[in-house]
Parts: sequence; C-alpha cells; structure tokens
Amino acid sequence: MEQATFGSISYFQTADYALFGVMMGISLAIGLYYGLSGGRQRTSAEYILADRSMTFVPVTLSLLSSYFSGISMQGIPADVYYHGSLVIWIFVSVLIGGILALTFFMPMYYRLGLTSVYEYLGMRFNHVVKLCGVFSFLIFAFLYMGVVAYTACVAATAVTDISLEVALISVTVICAIYTVIGGIKAVLWTDSLQMCLMIATILSVIIKGSIELGVGQIWETASKGRRTNFFEFHFDLTEFYNGWGFVLGQITFVNTLVNTQYMVQRMVVCKSEAVARASIIGYLIGACIFQGLVVFAGLTIYAYYEGCDPGTLGYTTRNDQILPYFVIDVFRHSPGIPGLLLSGLFGAALSTLSSVLNATATLIGEHFVKPLVKGMKDSMYTVTLKIIVVISSCVTLGIAFLVPVLGDAIPVVLSIPGASQGTLLALFILGAFCPFCSSKGAVAGYVVGLVFGSIMSVGTIVYSKPSQNLPLSAEMCLNESFMLYNDTMVTTAVTTHDVTLWNETQIPLADTTEAGDIYRPVIFTVSKVWIGFITFATSMIVAVITTLVTGVNDTSKMDPRLVVWKINSSYQTVQEEEDTDQCSDKDNRDRQEEKFHFKSEKQQETLSGNCTLRNQQMTTV
Repeated sequence: MEQATFGSISYFQTADYALFGVMMGISLAIGLYYGLSGGRQRTSAEYILADRSMTFVPVTLSLLSSYFSGISMQGIPADVYYHGSLVIWIFVSVLIGGILALTFFMPMYYRLGLTSVYEYLGMRFNHVVKLCGVFSFLIFAFLYMGVVAYTACVAATAVTDISLEVALISVTVICAIYTVIGGIKAVLWTDSLQMCLMIATILSVIIKGSIELGVGQIWETASKGRRTNFFEFHFDLTEFYNGWGFVLGQITFVNTLVNTQYMVQRMVVCKSEAVARASIIGYLIGACIFQGLVVFAGLTIYAYYEGCDPGTLGYTTRNDQILPYFVIDVFRHSPGIPGLLLSGLFGAALSTLSSVLNATATLIGEHFVKPLVKGMKDSMYTVTLKIIVVISSCVTLGIAFLVPVLGDAIPVVLSIPGASQGTLLALFILGAFCPFCSSKGAVAGYVVGLVFGSIMSVGTIVYSKPSQNLPLSAEMCLNESFMLYNDTMVTTAVTTHDVTLWNETQIPLADTTEAGDIYRPVIFTVSKVWIGFITFATSMIVAVITTLVTGVNDTSKMDPRLVVWKINSSYQTVQEEEDTDQCSDKDNRDRQEEKFHFKSEKQQETLSGNCTLRNQQMTTV
C-alpha cells in the first residue's frame, strides 16, 4: 500500500481501478444490448416508454435508484456525521406523496395513457399552465443533475488521483452513451444493477463498523456526540437543522411520486396498473428501509472516527467526502473491495442522471419538438430525442462545474430547486383538490410563487451563513497506534487545528457578531430549508385569491376524472361508455384498447360478458 501523506489520501490500487472500470463497462454493455436487440430503440414508444411492458422488479429498483442518488448516498451519511440525524424526517413528505400517487395520481396517469405528467395540467387548466409545469421541472432537472454529477465526482477525487474535471467529463459521457443507445429499458436495468451496488456499499459500511465497534457502542457514541438528535423540533426559521424544517419545509418532496417526470415515467411503463401499484408500494417500503440504513451509516462513520476526525487532520476537504474516505480507509487491505464499493456511489449518480436525462428528453420532445414540427416521422422523432439527451448532458456538465460555489450537497439540493418545486406542487394540488380554481388563478399563483421563491433562493445564498458542524475532535489520533499508521503527521499542527475547530463549533452561529458583518435583510435570514414551503404556500394563496377575484371555475364543464373525489365514479362511467362503443364498432374497440391499454384481464372478461349479453338482448328484441 502506498504511504499516505498529511492532508492527502490515495488508496486506490490496480484491482480497485479494474473493478471500478468493469462496473462502468457493464453499464455501457447494458445500453449496447438494448440498443442492438428487440426493436433497437427505433421507435419513440420503445425509447421512452419501453412499449409499456416493464415488470415489478426493474421498475421498483429503478424507482429506488433514481430517488437515492449519489447525493443521498454521500450527502445523507455526511450530513448525519456533521449535523445529526434530522435529515431522516424528509421521508414524511415522500410517504405523503406515495399515498397521493397510489390513491389518485398514478391511476389517473396510467388510465389516461399519459407520456408526460404535465399533460395533466393542460387537461385540468390550459396550455399555459402545462408549460409552467414543464418549465419548473426543467429548472429543477438541470440543477439537480449538476449537483448529482458533481457529488459523484467528489467521491472519485477524494480517494483517487483523478482530477475533478476528468471525473465530471467521464461520468456525463458514460451516462449519455448508454442513455442514448439503450433508451428507457437500458436505464431501468442499469438502475437495477446500480441499486444492488448501492445497497452493498451501505451494508458494507454498517457491517464493518458494527464488527469493529458493536451496534450498541455505535449508538452510545453517536448519542454522546449529539448525532441522534431526531427530535430537535423548534420554530427558529433561521436555523437549517430543525425538525420542522425537514417535515414541513421540505413538503416539496411530495412531488417525488406525484409529478416528477422521471419517477412517474417508471409507473406508466409498467405492463399493467396492478404492477405500477405494486411497484409504488415496493418503492415506499424499500425507501423507508434504505433511508434508515444511510442514516445509520452516518452514525457508524461518526462513531468510528470519534476523536480522530479526518477533516480536522486534513484528509478530507469537503463534508461530502467522508463516506468515500471511510470506504477506502477501512477496506484498504482488501484490494478490489474499495473499487467495488465506490462503484456503488458512482452508480447512484449514473442511475439518477440517466433517469433525468431520459425524462428531460421526453418533455422537450413532447411539449416543444412535436408542436413545432408537426407531421414528423416517428423514426426522426426518436433520433431527435437522442440528440436532446446529448445536449442536456453538455448543459449538465456546465452546471456541475458551478456547484462548488454553492456548498455541500444536502443543503444545496434541499434549497436551490425549492422555488420551482414549490410552485409545481401547488399547481398539482390546486388541480386535484381545488376544482373551483381557474387557469388564471393557477398562472398567477405560479408566477408570483416562482418570482418570490427565486428571490428568496438567491438571497439566502448571498446573505445566509453556513450551518456550523456539531463538535468534532482529533485528540485521540495523537496516540502511538495512529503515529505508526501515519508517521508523517505533525503533532503541533493537529493540536492547534483541533483546538480551533472545537472552540468554533461550541459557539452558536446566532451569537457570533463581527464588526465587519454585512447587512442582512431580515427576509434573507430565513433558512434555505423553508424555501420550498414558502413558495408552495405563496402560490396556493395567490391562486385562490386570484380565482375568487376573477371568477371561479365552471365545474360542470370539467372532466371529472381530473379531480380526487371523482376518479372512481368517473372512470366507471367512462368505462361503460367505452364498452358500448367497443361492442358496436370493432375498429373503435381496437383504437380504444390502444389508448386505454390499462384494462386488466378481469376487466376484459367483464367487457366480453357485457357485450355477449347486449348482443343477446338485441337479438331478442
């Protein structure tokens, strides 16, 4: 093993590079396989919808992989290590979104055969509102992909000699290649492989730490270090790490299964509505378990480095590097294992990037290319989608280079998209739960919410101070065993650095005043964690007031399938009408089955029986 020097670490060996390369190669091979087999991704239906033929396992694993990106894999353990376990409460909003998807949104999307989730806004309101939804998602998508790509590359640069620039270019190129060649099928199956790697990585961290320390010792140490601060709930809106901030402030995570294109796209590619429903349930159970695992992984890493913090010693320079550092550190005597586990971190980023790229191409194609170029052949449209993926990859790469100025992964991903995601959630809640809300109200709420949320986002970046880490120390690293492990360490440097960091972390940020502090407008002292909620509430209030002033919506002319409490009865009525048409006109039946292919076998049997009965009645008459 190569001897590390103070302030740096590079433990990747030949076997690690080899395994890492093999796993990346498998991702490319999956893309090539689906690009050269079956329909060879020549039609748009196969490229973006997998011919609506996918099954439970790949869809569920892909949903999990797309949600738990490299940000979650690295960001959550790092956040727990430095700030405690409050981040776990984000799952409350995810669960609420899952319930809404199961009871209303998913059945509606599936039965209407929608390709773009934002087609719902066009059906419920109008074309302008639909474009507002698309615009919000695209803002979120490109920012999110940039953060995901950067976070993955931070892992690579933390443990290898690869430069950040090379890592960023590599990850985007690899992702673009297999997404372009293999389409949604390659994305789904690659996601499945990468989710397995992600699970292996987190379990390896927990198992290794438990063997070394014991589960009881991990929990006790984490508790003493205030990392098990699950119930720190208060209403200080200036504090980022606050339980209410994650439960209420991050309400936009409801969007995950309700209107996030790349997640909903996985539901509508299922071969039946029952499979889609089962996949959502499987996703919610899996997400709950995995969320708990990544939080416990953070506790494990903290307990392992208690009194010997790598950041204090200079081995890591960013909070997000702590998980890859731990993997390399504890498995340094097992050649190949670090490479395999780091593939899980890179795989998490690749899966999310490919999912969002495919969804982005779908939206741009459906809402901009098709309306502008009418009558385009499907083969040419499919090629256009692939070109959009390439262009989107280049934009993502550019944004990734800007991410370092914004801060650590978790605060960035919870705050920057807050404006667009808050307005987007408001549009869908207004559409489903407020049938009286008009298109004018929806547009007004969207515009005001987006402008106000954007101002808040920029203002908090410019004026807010970063959250302080919880206490960390390196005093235990001065013992003989550590000196033998790294004989180049300078004792006096560690002692001075440790004392300074320890003293700084004991002083609450709110109590720190300096003569040279710049003026901070009160509105920008609100924590970034609340931006999504503030934007959502603003959009809802403005939309309702505007509707009441300009006139409420005429609900008698509304399609009842588009509001929550009408979905079951409305689809039953529509189903009866379709059954009558299908009995009288075979051509119409084929057309309807193609559009509403969601009918289950039981529904088809019922339809057949109803047709036979009607025919008998007509014969009798």
